[in-house]
Amino acid sequence: MGITAEHAKSPAKFRVAITGDFENLAMKAAAWNSLGGDAEVVAFTNPFGSADEAVMALRDFDAITFMHERVPLTREMLEQLPRLKFIVFSGRRNETLDDKAAAARNIIVCRSTPDFDLSRDALGGRSPSELAIALLMDCTWQTGPATTLIRQGGWAFHPGIPLRGKTLGILGYGGVGRPVARVGVALGMHVLAFNRHPIDETARAENVTRADLDTLLKNSDVISIHLPLNASTRGLIGAQQIAQMKDGVILINTARAAIVAEQPFLDALRTRKIAMAGLDVYWEEPLPAHHPLKQLPNVVMTPHIGFSTAETMVVRYRGLLETLIAYRQGNIIGRYASTD
Repeated sequence: MGITAEHAKSPAKFRVAITGDFENLAMKAAAWNSLGGDAEVVAFTNPFGSADEAVMALRDFDAITFMHERVPLTREMLEQLPRLKFIVFSGRRNETLDDKAAAARNIIVCRSTPDFDLSRDALGGRSPSELAIALLMDCTWQTGPATTLIRQGGWAFHPGIPLRGKTLGILGYGGVGRPVARVGVALGMHVLAFNRHPIDETARAENVTRADLDTLLKNSDVISIHLPLNASTRGLIGAQQIAQMKDGVILINTARAAIVAEQPFLDALRTRKIAMAGLDVYWEEPLPAHHPLKQLPNVVMTPHIGFSTAETMVVRYRGLLETLIAYRQGNIIGRYASTD
């Protein structure tokens, strides 16, 4: 089954399922006993193997917490969870939760967006910024394969790819993309930025040039995606846009997979139109066992961990708990609808 939590039934209790606790931090991060003596909290630390497995695990819970989009909850699944009354997830949006189906079943859905005390003008960035940079460095220097080579007794290795003098294209010059641009400038790169909102004054002060999408795609040696997923960005990078890119471009995506059309992206990796890709997000998560990405040597991958650090996860779990406590006290905070 792949589920480590135990499922002792306590019908008289208010039962809370904490899903997606892959770091096994939830129970240590927050004081769940503050929900009251009549509450029972169960953490699930492994992915569910299927929708049926998720339903079997979750059917006897009154409330479910989600860490971002690690566990999907469709209309069909909700119809098999008659006891469920309350859902709270961490993050601003949840593309894998059918909140309209939940509303139709009188299930309250809330989101928890805790404050991480990071201002827009802070020199550092949020954790997805750091991961984007790490993925880029691994694409250019292949530190993982080099480590494996040495451990296996080898030494000769292919040369790295210098970034100095290259052009970095930032898709989304906000709280995540802007620190990545700063690192690009520090490495001696020319930086272009595509953004939905005006950024000219800010960009000029940081040696960043604002560009439209076509200009950025045609001129960038590295493209790093930091846009939110919405109606205007879904499928934004398709076959036509990939064809505009330089041959041998490096593509980094720590935002959302659906911003990029899957099949044209895979085709471009196979032909080396895209020489290397660094990915933290995927069209289906966890990535299926036989997905083509697992067979391509020019891809560096992490399992959607961009939002996950020991410090931030504590804040996120405490935010989920705060929302649950409010609900139990008759207060609804952070009520969510996907049309927000």
